[in-house]
Amino acid sequence: MFSQIKKLLKIGQTDLSTTNNLWELFQKGQYDEAIEGAKPYLNHKTKFLAKDTSKLIGQCLFRQKQYDEALQYFQKATLYDVTVNDFFNVASAATLSHKIKIGREAFNQAINLQIEKEGKEQPSVPYMHLYYAYALKDVGEYQLSFEQIEILRNIYEQLKITDLTFLHIRGVPPLSHTMEIAIDVLSKLNSEVNVTKWIDDLSKKIDQDGQEYLSKIKQQTTNH
Repeated sequence: MFSQIKKLLKIGQTDLSTTNNLWELFQKGQYDEAIEGAKPYLNHKTKFLAKDTSKLIGQCLFRQKQYDEALQYFQKATLYDVTVNDFFNVASAATLSHKIKIGREAFNQAINLQIEKEGKEQPSVPYMHLYYAYALKDVGEYQLSFEQIEILRNIYEQLKITDLTFLHIRGVPPLSHTMEIAIDVLSKLNSEVNVTKWIDDLSKKIDQDGQEYLSKIKQQTTNH
């Protein structure tokens, strides 16, 4: 295994190909091999290598559902030239590690940085709300997840148009993606939120295509 890593790394190189080869291992699902190959570069004098290998190890551990361990490497990556994605990685790993406060702080930093950068980085603000809602749901924080869904609902109500291309251009998830988690979360909050009324209220403020879609969703929900 290690001889293979050495060949891939071409030891001594410090250009982009070093981490490119490691990311190839990641893409192939060879997480342990990628982690071992990345470790020697964690404190490299070249900041790009130090940061990229921190992100790589974090992603490998995240894919292995070792969220608490992944968090440490994602946090290390934010010590360099930070991006929206860097903060969002921290938010995701922290939340799935049940460190809700750390996750919330990182999420807010990701949102603020995205606004500062005028939405030029990924993921977009609406998609961050969606992914964050999923992470919160996965750890049983249904009320906090619902808060993110409500923000997305407000976005759909403001745009009114639910056409996929229209939403995609604006970095907004398809309505179906949001409704998938919304129904799940709303079912957990059934005593606090009237699901049918929630769907009806949203339906009144969007286009006909969206209304027809929500009508089917409401029917499915009622039948269950």
